[in-house]
Amino acid sequence: MQGGSSGIGYGLKYQARCISDVKADTDHTSFITGTLSLKEENEVHLIRVSSGGTELICEGLFSHPNEIWDLASCPFDQRIFSTVYSSESLASQTSRNNIYNYTQVTKYLELLNNAKQDAQHTPH
Repeated sequence: MQGGSSGIGYGLKYQARCISDVKADTDHTSFITGTLSLKEENEVHLIRVSSGGTELICEGLFSHPNEIWDLASCPFDQRIFSTVYSSESLASQTSRNNIYNYTQVTKYLELLNNAKQDAQHTPH
């Protein structure tokens, strides 16, 4: 980068294959990204750039049972996104698509934050 400025980063628990802008969010610069783990529960992250443009903030986190191969946000409703994922069985491997609402993401993030707070207050 020029002028001595530096980039900003965001860490994911697992490798990500896809990222998409949240087209309908006209108030913020927002993205969704999905992880691609073969053995672990995958996640979709809703990420927003801070108002100062210096931080990436996780605004939502959604648990996803399968490897996420692609995702997209709804162009007219920022609360909706879809994923394309691989579903493997003994007989065959297929690609599937699900549509989600950010309300589900927010509920999962609240549960995750509550679990973290409980863990911090539990004596070891």
